[in-house]
Amino acid sequence: MNDNNCTNGVVPVPQQVTSEHLLIRPSTRSDAPFLKKWWNDPTVTEPGGTAAGMQYDDSDMEEWFQRYVDGRQCATHFVICLRDAKETPIGEFYIASDDRPGSVDVALLIGEIRLWGRGYGTEALEAYAGMLFASGTCEAIRLNTRRDNAAAIRMSTNVGFEVEHIWANGQFQTMILTQPAFEYRLMKAQAG
Repeated sequence: MNDNNCTNGVVPVPQQVTSEHLLIRPSTRSDAPFLKKWWNDPTVTEPGGTAAGMQYDDSDMEEWFQRYVDGRQCATHFVICLRDAKETPIGEFYIASDDRPGSVDVALLIGEIRLWGRGYGTEALEAYAGMLFASGTCEAIRLNTRRDNAAAIRMSTNVGFEVEHIWANGQFQTMILTQPAFEYRLMKAQAG
């Protein structure tokens, strides 16, 4: 996997994914108010390990967009939206190269606290994993989570992730989902 800036001959990650309730699309500058609100809210960022929030101001947001969005033909940062008339942003989804061949790292959050516990994180992760594996981009997806983040662990295990290893500090763990494990779980679910 490369930096996913649409290098010729390299399959990019899926650029838009839809599911029953959600649309995952590339981040745009119009998403800045939502991202800034989520990133600066300690309630939203603490489960991921940033207890005080990220405290981005307008200049930080400008720099972030210049680094990660502007001028890219292919996105690696996405916004999770409800499939409603306004395509209301509710969270973010990030994908990055992994130093292991055939693998990518993902991170996501549902930034709208009122929507926590409704299964949107699971739906987004499952939909994106399905499209990612179908695209042939990778054979495994990794997700790092705090070991005390029960919601993230439940979300990832519901999609088929398993603990790959626990970090030396004992506070985080890496979860892995392989394409065969994902396809097997889907097959079992369809069989009923």
